[in-house]
Amino acid sequence: MIRFLMSVFGRKNNIKRELLIYLIFLLIAIVIWYLNALNKTYTTDLKFSAQFVNLSPDKILVKAPDNSLVFTVEAQGFTLLKYRIGLIFRSIVINADYHSFKHGKNDEYYTPSSTVMKHVSEQLGTDINLLRIWPDTLRFVFGTMVKKVVPVKIRAQFQCEKEFSALGDVQVKPEKITVSGPRTLVDTLRFVYSVNKIFKGLKDSLVTRIALQPVEKISYNVKEVGIALPVERMTETSVTVEIEAVNLPEGYVMKTFPGNITVNCMVPVSRFDKLHDGMFRATVDYETVIRSKEAKARVVVSKSPSFVQDIRFHPKNVDFIVEK
Repeated sequence: MIRFLMSVFGRKNNIKRELLIYLIFLLIAIVIWYLNALNKTYTTDLKFSAQFVNLSPDKILVKAPDNSLVFTVEAQGFTLLKYRIGLIFRSIVINADYHSFKHGKNDEYYTPSSTVMKHVSEQLGTDINLLRIWPDTLRFVFGTMVKKVVPVKIRAQFQCEKEFSALGDVQVKPEKITVSGPRTLVDTLRFVYSVNKIFKGLKDSLVTRIALQPVEKISYNVKEVGIALPVERMTETSVTVEIEAVNLPEGYVMKTFPGNITVNCMVPVSRFDKLHDGMFRATVDYETVIRSKEAKARVVVSKSPSFVQDIRFHPKNVDFIVEK
């Protein structure tokens, strides 16, 4: 029984050994066959990305051929394998000087792909033979380059700390910039905008620079502009302003009760002492009162200093009498 089992296991080991030897020789045969195959010459298509250079300064490339060009090439398997697995970066530089192209309709220019064969072949090297480029015609659209001066608009948001406020509008320098690009795009461009940005927690005047929002196929003479925003602490104050009647017919007098209002507002600390009632104007309109037939006249603050904020006043409606 023991001899029988030993003979069975012995046969199994022999089978495994023979199978392993067979697989080794099979692998060697495949490698030899593959190396022999790679040594042969093949014709195939390879896709390359294109970079267009030497653009004329008086023109702008509005539309270029598809960046992926297909080359029909002839080369050894080893060379093609390098391209297939990415060992060789497939990018080709093509001259896009429109002066050497044929002029088609409107702003279209074209050139047969055969005209760039020599230049492309030099970039591919001697290990690969370029047979054809697809598409067989390279078509470009060049727009006429024009310049224009355009105002800058700031899209930033400014958030001040409590009890602080921005005084006036943000100052931009330069207020206008020069843009250049295809006429069809530049003619429709009314403004150049800054990037969206939020400035938080402002407690002091802001002086900084902000980038401009790019526009496709449009170039700027500057990439950013300076901005300045005065920020100051605010304080509350009040003034008493006399009410004035307007639009009275000749010979008429309109008296209000009370004869003045109290105006409350927020004012910058630096201008607190300079604020006075003469900077405000409170009015009642005779014509509005007569048309409305209301028992009281509505008061309007028609003038106030530009540096004050959050204006509140009372009373908003007053009694009145009209005398001739």
